[in-house]
Amino acid sequence: MPSRVRIRLATSVGLALLFASPLLAELTPVPVDRGGNGLGLALRRLGVAGRVLYVTAHPDDEHNGVLVTLSRGRGLRTALLTLTRGEGGQNAIGPELGEALGVLRTEELLAVHRYDCAEQYFARAYEFGFSFSAEETLEKWGHDSTLGDVVRVIRAFRPDLILTMPLDGDAHQHHPTSARLSREAFRAAADPQRFPEQIKAGLRPWQAAKIYQGGVGGGPATGTGAVRLSTATFDPLLGMSAQQFGVLARSNHRSQGSRQMAEDPGIGEGTFVLVDSEPKVQGAEADIFEGVDLSLRGLLRHVKGQEAQSTFLEKDLDQLEDRLRETRAAYDSRAPEKAAGPLALALAAVRKAWDDVAQSRLSEGTREELLGRLDDEERETARALASALGIAIEARLDAGTAVPGQEVGVTVSVWNQGGSPLPVDDAVVEAPGAWSVSRTEGEPRVLEAGQALRVRYKVTVPVSARPSGPYWRRAPGKDRYDVDPPGAEGLPWSPPDVTASVRVRAAGASSLRLDAPAVFRYVGPAGGEMQQVLRVVPALSLRLSPDPLVFPLAGPRAPKEVRVRVVNEARGQSTATVRVLAPEGWIVEPREVPVRLEREKEEATVRVHVTPPLRLGPTTAALQAVAVRDGVEYTQAVEEIAYPHVQTRQRLAPAKARLLALDVRTAPGVAVGYVMGTGDLVPEAVAQLGLPLTLLTANDLALADLARFTTIVIGVRAYETRADLRSAHARLMKFVEAGGHLLVQYHRAAFNGGAGGASAPPPDSPYAPWPASVSSRRLTDETAKLELLVPASPLFTSPNRIGDADWSGWIQERAIQLLDTRDPRYVDLLAGADPFPKNPGTQKGILVETKVGKGTWTYTGLVLFRQLPAAQPGAYRLLGNLLSRTRVR
Repeated sequence: MPSRVRIRLATSVGLALLFASPLLAELTPVPVDRGGNGLGLALRRLGVAGRVLYVTAHPDDEHNGVLVTLSRGRGLRTALLTLTRGEGGQNAIGPELGEALGVLRTEELLAVHRYDCAEQYFARAYEFGFSFSAEETLEKWGHDSTLGDVVRVIRAFRPDLILTMPLDGDAHQHHPTSARLSREAFRAAADPQRFPEQIKAGLRPWQAAKIYQGGVGGGPATGTGAVRLSTATFDPLLGMSAQQFGVLARSNHRSQGSRQMAEDPGIGEGTFVLVDSEPKVQGAEADIFEGVDLSLRGLLRHVKGQEAQSTFLEKDLDQLEDRLRETRAAYDSRAPEKAAGPLALALAAVRKAWDDVAQSRLSEGTREELLGRLDDEERETARALASALGIAIEARLDAGTAVPGQEVGVTVSVWNQGGSPLPVDDAVVEAPGAWSVSRTEGEPRVLEAGQALRVRYKVTVPVSARPSGPYWRRAPGKDRYDVDPPGAEGLPWSPPDVTASVRVRAAGASSLRLDAPAVFRYVGPAGGEMQQVLRVVPALSLRLSPDPLVFPLAGPRAPKEVRVRVVNEARGQSTATVRVLAPEGWIVEPREVPVRLEREKEEATVRVHVTPPLRLGPTTAALQAVAVRDGVEYTQAVEEIAYPHVQTRQRLAPAKARLLALDVRTAPGVAVGYVMGTGDLVPEAVAQLGLPLTLLTANDLALADLARFTTIVIGVRAYETRADLRSAHARLMKFVEAGGHLLVQYHRAAFNGGAGGASAPPPDSPYAPWPASVSSRRLTDETAKLELLVPASPLFTSPNRIGDADWSGWIQERAIQLLDTRDPRYVDLLAGADPFPKNPGTQKGILVETKVGKGTWTYTGLVLFRQLPAAQPGAYRLLGNLLSRTRVR
């Protein structure tokens, strides 16, 4: 496309340019997208001028089989708008929670889209946890703010159809709330009086043709006249049905426990019910696209009333359709190069149509609409032509990180895997304006068949560059994100800083531009290939531990050790001075420690001791680590979020640790064994109470003497992830029968004996002493009043007397996965009620105990795994009681 085109689009459309085609680095392409098979899939997208926007509340709400059907099967440009990034969920694979979990789940959605080829966008709502109330949801998210986010994406992406979640019938009110906001946005996006600041910024009103609610995300669609979209038909290019391919996509939601499960190829469909339409649909429909012309000729609907100015358009579109028919006739999966000539003619035809529209007397809005759709067609045609000719490009970074002021090398490679010479006109590296880019090796040239070209560049990161990280930041005290810096709203990430652009001439076509982000690939700790775009990092990264640092008021005023982990992110030597700053009255010794790090990624651990003031009362404060290098202060921790199935990302957090002084006691003689679960930070809290702690290995569970422990704690979801724990169940029950205490933290359906799937009614758990099972019941209001059903229970009286103050200040929720008991030997100790009509009645199963032989078995759904890392004092006091049961001899 001529450069003037891109310039004109950037100045007239503004923000909408971000939605033209997000430049995202991919992991290794899935096999079906390679070779002749990949070309066949690419050809399906040619000549299709329709767009679909699918709106959900959280990552994994989407119907992946439907996304595959729409994008890969029907060739539609398909996008997923997810209102939150899944921050309020649990993590089945690691320690990330909250905003860090949102980063991971953002990347998991992008990994999903390698399979379903959907584009990904986000609103700025923060998932504050499960909610039984639409009113609570809108209060926390902000109705107008979140509606504006949805309207903004609709106006930018300009879909013909919108799909949503069910409007009713789901207990989790984030789901229907997202659907109701979408229904409202369907009309609001077309009204120039709504959110006029978006119009002023360059977006134009847009009225989609239809909006449907769909049977996904926890409940069926409701209403009459359901339209079914089959996802079970065998697709010869995918080698399976869209439903099965969607299962492969969905397996990337690993932080939510998704796995690649076998799927019956004969089942699968999406069910949709019409919510609104413009113009109004009359009568029953057989297909959700009924009445919407998705062909290139369907673009003529945009020139109604301007026929005199658009006589050229029908002819241009017919010529393009002719070229595409010739392309499909020439396609041979065993000889993809046969399609190259017709594709080159099709590319010329779409460019001619674009130029004719740009130079026409059509209204500005009509021109922009047509040009955007033709942009889609040109981009897909160019990709298909590159595939037919066997052109491959890559931009490879020499390093994955750089500190401000450093250089990084980039190699741009072009491979001619086809059978004809390939003139390469240019291969350039692009970076933000303040960055420096210079070519150091290689020149464009003609590549003969089987040859490769490599061009080397040096990129210098300016001293003023900001460290990389999410452009979204949670607004203080709110369940919504602020954006900093502005400009990438709606996108998963800010565009990568370093990209490559290659221009070639092929098959008689005019210049063909191919773009790629510059990526760094490396072998991860587990041996798998990992990948990232360039990350700008501070020269030093600091992390304080433990966090929080707990001082029991009942104990001696003894100093506690604090460690500062210092990582040299710069290449070469770093010499720094490290200090830990404490509140007035607290003593830190030594006051400063010199550190010398010889090479990049070298680490050092600085140890200091923190002593509380002599007169110490209940305190919540913070320690701050500071390192001074070359006169510059560094005060942040680089939190790397890295797993083999996603790109490595980072977020920056203050290098702080919370100080918590509180009245908490534990019984003498306590010894704790701990079976680690998933994302489990509770053991650190146990250690902060000063209790002897042993993390139990598989060998310990199978062979060690368990009688040396007074309490053994089962970490969150450990029965789901640890086969050694399941195998050791009989030994653990003997430990209880002999007088020990077994404390089981919250689990999901796997505790009931399955592999994590749902069943109704759930079976009795094989890991509970008497008939019982974990449920999906929960207590979501973090301020809900809890009733002590057995006030004299030692769990509420000894050694800490639990009162109302201990339940204040909790975050997100009270308890999840409550225990359903079916035997009178269980004793419920707590009860509580949400204020929400959709979660009626008093909830029990929050804290349950039973005698087994001489010992005690306890289950708690209380979300201690959230409260303890958040330095919630009452959670520590309750933990002290839970661990203070003496062993019965």
